[in-house]
Amino acid sequence: MSESKPAGRRAAVVRRRRVDVLVALAILLPTVVALALGAIGDEQSPVAGPQPPGTAELTSATVVCPGGTRATSSTRVGRAPGVAGGELEVLTAPADGAEAVPGAPVTADTAGSAVVPDSSGPVVLDGRGAAAPGVVAGRDDPLAVPECRAPAYDEWLVGLGATARYATTLELVNPDDGEAVVDVALSDADGPVEEPALRGIQVPAHGVHRIDLAASAPRRELTAAHVTVTRGRVTLTARTTRDQLGRGRVTTDFLPTQAAPDTDNLILGLPAGARGASLLVANPGDDEVRARVRLVTAEATFTPTDAPEVAVGPHAMQEVDLGPLLSGDNGTGVVGLVVESEDPVVASVRLVSRKDLVLLAPAIEVREPTAAVLPTGEKTLLLGHALRTGVVHVTSYDADGTVLREDQVEVAPDRAASLALPPEAVLVAVEPRNTRIAGVVSMPTGGAQPGLATLRLRPAETHARIPVVSPD
Repeated sequence: MSESKPAGRRAAVVRRRRVDVLVALAILLPTVVALALGAIGDEQSPVAGPQPPGTAELTSATVVCPGGTRATSSTRVGRAPGVAGGELEVLTAPADGAEAVPGAPVTADTAGSAVVPDSSGPVVLDGRGAAAPGVVAGRDDPLAVPECRAPAYDEWLVGLGATARYATTLELVNPDDGEAVVDVALSDADGPVEEPALRGIQVPAHGVHRIDLAASAPRRELTAAHVTVTRGRVTLTARTTRDQLGRGRVTTDFLPTQAAPDTDNLILGLPAGARGASLLVANPGDDEVRARVRLVTAEATFTPTDAPEVAVGPHAMQEVDLGPLLSGDNGTGVVGLVVESEDPVVASVRLVSRKDLVLLAPAIEVREPTAAVLPTGEKTLLLGHALRTGVVHVTSYDADGTVLREDQVEVAPDRAASLALPPEAVLVAVEPRNTRIAGVVSMPTGGAQPGLATLRLRPAETHARIPVVSPD
């Protein structure tokens, strides 16, 4: 009996301790679980937030070539390097026609380039499936070479004219089956310009709509334009004519567009001996912008001691005379200029070379292999905008697809590189290595009608950007 009592007390003690542990767990466990859930909730999901778009091989592509400057003008189509290619559907319009109609399809592949029949007017090239990636095209006009490119929805033009002496005609090409609608907002040195005739411009299906600014929106001052497509797709071209009204040659060039304002605008293609050169800068912002001009040579990019500071008011445009900046020692070896600003601006250069109008716009960044279709004749490739020292591989082809020459061009930051191309070349493939680049082909002509044409390199469209949709 005396030994059983202690055992009972030990059992009672053990039971009381078990009850204490259970109570403690009942109190602590919910707190621990809540803290753990809170910690898990604070962790960042690997797919949360904005994600960069993915890419997929292009399966549908449209390239539009504006009408040429000659009745015998023709369009040639080729491919970017490494693209197999295939058959393209074709729409063509007469030089002064208002509608593009189906034409004979053309095949452009790695074997060479092809000429589109009856293509003096606007041409629409449409690729599907394997024929979509890497379509490049161009015209054979020697003095004014327009850019063949995909439709765009939002872009800028700087330096439009609307007088008898200096007139711009906007050519709008709608490649699709439905109607397109376009708004053109103008601005000059004083700010926005109200032109109701340039709002809600309707371009019918497969239509070509031309607007002579001297007739529809005449004004003595040059203007900048912000062009937005509010419905459908459109490719815009600004054909500009300089007419001395019987006192000299009538010459035409195409004012290139700028996709978006930038703080670092590189303009390549300034020729030696140019006269009447002026820089036009437009400010799309709400505050005044100050920009500076630097000159580009093969050795360096530098700021001349007498370089002006360009002040541009909000939603306004300013013109700067480049004559003093390019004269004397400053202009020796200059092939381009850079417009730098704290806030984004759009810019262009207007000049006369050998009595021929020349219009230049900022060069376009290229990171992947691309190609350009060119007319035969003397030509020089100018390269700049390199981030680091690198090499650019250039291959020139003739009309039969035969390789004329392969070249390696060394590029470096803050300088321009140049390469004389074979005169017989009609397709030039450009492949940057190790760095981005931007480039312009300069094409001087002689004879009875001397002058200068330029054409910017453009990225070849080989892949589509696919947006990434992530959970909330």
